[in-house]
Amino acid sequence: MTFYTLLTIVYVMGGQPLEVKILFADEEDCWSVLLSNDTLYEQINATEGHCTVSDIPSKIVKPKQRPW
Repeated sequence: MTFYTLLTIVYVMGGQPLEVKILFADEEDCWSVLLSNDTLYEQINATEGHCTVSDIPSKIVKPKQRPW
């Protein structure tokens, strides 16, 4: 089962720390966006970034309906 994951990126603008939060359907997508080349993290010159996995399932595997 996969869970929603929140990407948090912290950057500084005008001397004030600001946060950007983006929701992803799974942790793998979150980390690939954070760690790949030429990402939002690099474009805004971020100081911190991390992925936080929630306890809310993004994909639930339902049992197959049986004919009996």
